[in-house]
Formats: sequence, C-alpha cells, structure tokens
Amino acid sequence: MEKTDPRPYVITYLATSLDGRLDGSPIDIERYYGIAARFEVDAILSGSETAVVALDRCSGVENTYNAGPVPERALPNDPRPLFVIVDGRGRVRSGSTFQQLPFWGGGRALLSEAVPEAHRAYLASRNVDSLVIGEGRVDLDRALSRLRTDYGVRRIRVDSGGRLNGALLRADLVDEVHLLICPWLVG
Repeated sequence: MEKTDPRPYVITYLATSLDGRLDGSPIDIERYYGIAARFEVDAILSGSETAVVALDRCSGVENTYNAGPVPERALPNDPRPLFVIVDGRGRVRSGSTFQQLPFWGGGRALLSEAVPEAHRAYLASRNVDSLVIGEGRVDLDRALSRLRTDYGVRRIRVDSGGRLNGALLRADLVDEVHLLICPWLVG
C-alpha cells in the first residue's frame, strides 16, 4: 500500500545467515539482486560502511579521491533508480564509482554539517549531488522527505547493513522488511 507521507515508502532488504549475521558470509549476488529488482523503486539507499566495503570487495576500487574522468550526469528522465549514500562523516571518497555502473541513474550523498566543505566540493566536481541535512549525523526523516520533494523518490529500497537499517527502524521510518535467509552459519 502506497503512503501519502512527505517521505518515500521505505523497504529494507537484507540477506542474513541462519544465525542472523549480515556480514562475513558469501552471498548469492545473482539471487539477491534478482529478488531486489522486483521491488520497483526509484532509489537505492546505502550506508557509508556498506559503500566502502562494496568498493573494496566488489569492484576492487580503493576508497580515495579520484582524479580520473568525471562521470556524466544521468539524464533527467533516466528510468534507473538513484543511488543514495548516507555519509554523515564524509567517508565515501569514491562515490562516483557507483555512478559509472549501469544499475543506477546518478548518485546522491546525504551528508551532515560535520562533513568538510572540501569533501562536498569534491563530490560536486564528480557530479554527485549532496544534501546536507543534520548537524553531527544525517537526519534520516528529513533526508527521506527531501529525496521525495527534490528528486521525486516515491519508493526506496535500503541495501545496507545493520547500522543504517537499525537507525531507520528505531526512527520508525521503515514500511516493509524483507529478509533473504541464506543456508549457512557464520558463528
């Protein structure tokens, strides 16, 4: 059921082991993202820790400022979902790497006021739009509302670990929870 809130409908989707671990185990990426594609969302939300780990593990990209070619901006009518990183401390330095992947129609960064201006300028130089919302941490409720009003995001899937999912759940910002329970024990 769609909501009429000023924020998007939020779907969390996690893969967990039989013993409830979100990390430390192999994942069937094809199955995970095959199911994820069924949610038909306008944006994918990820936390900074998940983004940094994904850069290293999945793409082999070092999380450093990149002086290479600037990724092109997605066209305004691009049907692909936005990729949005919650990065309240400015940890993700290779965020534009995600823009170059064919899965997303552009990148956005949700930052707090604590993120240095130099980092914000770097993101802008890489065609990553930033929303600065919150003092020491990103104000998730306001950030979600801004994604809806500024970018037309009506449905968003959270592809992240326990920190961001936990913060969203504690703030009562989650509308659906989906778990892919994988047949292994992490310990």
